[in-house]
Amino acid sequence: MKKLLRKRDILLLTLAGTGDLMEEMKDPLHLVSSAYKNMYGFVPRRYKKHNFLQTIGRNLKTGDIEKVVKEGKVYLRLTSAGRDKVKRDFPITNLTRKWNKHWTIIVFDIEEKFRVIRDSLREKLRNIGFGMLQESVWITPLPIGDDVWEFIESIGLKHHVFAMDVIALRLGDPRELAYKIWHLDKLEEKYISLKNEIEMVNQLIKNYNDRYRKSEAEKPLRSSASNHSYRLKNRKKLIMAKYLELITSLPPLPQELLPKSFKDGLMFKFR
Repeated sequence: MKKLLRKRDILLLTLAGTGDLMEEMKDPLHLVSSAYKNMYGFVPRRYKKHNFLQTIGRNLKTGDIEKVVKEGKVYLRLTSAGRDKVKRDFPITNLTRKWNKHWTIIVFDIEEKFRVIRDSLREKLRNIGFGMLQESVWITPLPIGDDVWEFIESIGLKHHVFAMDVIALRLGDPRELAYKIWHLDKLEEKYISLKNEIEMVNQLIKNYNDRYRKSEAEKPLRSSASNHSYRLKNRKKLIMAKYLELITSLPPLPQELLPKSFKDGLMFKFR
């Protein structure tokens, strides 16, 4: 199931990925409407530009973003607090921490008559980054055992669930295990395809800009050239929307367990 990106998520992820944005942009590169339409096929009224202004205002008040002035122009910038929120809500953007080789394992035995509770627990584990080793055995390389156990106690399941911190998990190569459990092969295909799209559209834009500068002095810009420029920019917006969808679908795994094709990093530069 695709994750619905809130307007705040779009804003913070955009600033994390591209750096400062001019305040005048309001809805950065139309990311709100482009991302939503790309994922769901339509744009709800609540995602129109004037609503995005409210998102900027709220994030300025909470201190997640700040205004800075450069060369007389006002820009929006992610603060340290905002960057922490991105890392917390989207762990895939914070992959520099070295893995301690530990696994957190959750094992449970919940009777069929409590199926609703059991299914709810599985969904919770999936949402916080656990992968299913077996139907009642879930694992993650993240050191979140204490937090998970606190949740398990809060819902009254401590007598039905076991939480373990395991140093050595003898299930073969850890990266191969991660590929199998989190279906990283499919995500890697999307990543490579997206990276190729980004490189191609950036090259097309560069070629167009070079031709435009060369011909600008010779004759006025034709409407067909203007339309081509618009199509390229629109294509770039759609790629950025795909990028946001990709990073929110990736499991929170340390760099060592991610596909080697991710070694260059996931926060592409779009400018």
